[in-house]
Amino acid sequence: MSQSITIKDIAKLLGLSKSTVSRALKDHPDISPETKRAVKEIAEKLHYKPNHVAISLRHRKSRMIGLLVPNISYFFFPSVIEGIEEIVHEHGYQLMILQSNESYEREVNSIDTMLANNVEGILASVSRKTEDFSHFKNVIDRDIPIVFFDRVPEEIKADMVLVDDIRGTYDGVKHLLDTGRKQIAICIGHPNLLISKNRLKGYKMALNEVGLEVEEKYIISGQSIDDVERATHQLLNQENPPDGIFAISDLTMTGIMRAIYANRLRIPEDIAVIGFCEEPFSTMYNPPLSTIQPMGFEIGKMATEVLFTRIQAEHGFMMTPEIHNITSKMVIRGST
Repeated sequence: MSQSITIKDIAKLLGLSKSTVSRALKDHPDISPETKRAVKEIAEKLHYKPNHVAISLRHRKSRMIGLLVPNISYFFFPSVIEGIEEIVHEHGYQLMILQSNESYEREVNSIDTMLANNVEGILASVSRKTEDFSHFKNVIDRDIPIVFFDRVPEEIKADMVLVDDIRGTYDGVKHLLDTGRKQIAICIGHPNLLISKNRLKGYKMALNEVGLEVEEKYIISGQSIDDVERATHQLLNQENPPDGIFAISDLTMTGIMRAIYANRLRIPEDIAVIGFCEEPFSTMYNPPLSTIQPMGFEIGKMATEVLFTRIQAEHGFMMTPEIHNITSKMVIRGST
């Protein structure tokens, strides 16, 4: 009977998650003494023994890191990959790159593929359609290090690397205000993503600071370039259209610029534009765009360094997960 008892059995008996039971058995500091005591008592009573064959297979060195991104064609992610590859190469590892293409099902399949290939760690940016994060919890249950970046799940306790979204947006909107703009709009992506929530928060902070009311008509969203273009067109043709607009990403900026050109507006005379954009993208337009740099290379590099710290630490899972924020940089060009 002792060989048939698993962590899953103990978790079911105690009404806990497998991850909680696994960490309790390892004396993880995030688990309360009462829970540790309950888990160890029932494990001893049922003569639980770890499956050393499974453990040895799980910890076999593949020297491979898995990377999951929503869409590799977005301007941001190639910069991230460049930073990741620099650190992966330094450690003599290989990088497996998979994309979800903004699909929950493909995201789950990608994680399964990584696990089947015995990756030693995973770097992940979440699809905007993902609401069930059990596939990521499964990674943690298997004691495989995972670091999230850019788009992160709020309900999972794991290492995360982010640009300071609130501060970056605040700085960009404040710059628009300093140039005399009073009717400033913002285009966010999926409203449920933490990145959208934080950048909207920075927008509101800047307006509130100068006593301007946040008007819902100036807050638009879109999950594709075409969606954003349509929403911006409606925005520009309403009564009292904005004289400034903030874009939270390269994707939203593309839709915004299409609508501005279609309406034959002059930049920055009729409307000023600024947003989170990568360097090559920002100089494609005339005039070149003022930007908040999303720090893709730096995010990729830091996320990978954090991941290798977990992989190499003898007791890596005894370390409390951390959120690492990278400060963005504002570059002023002709669009403001």
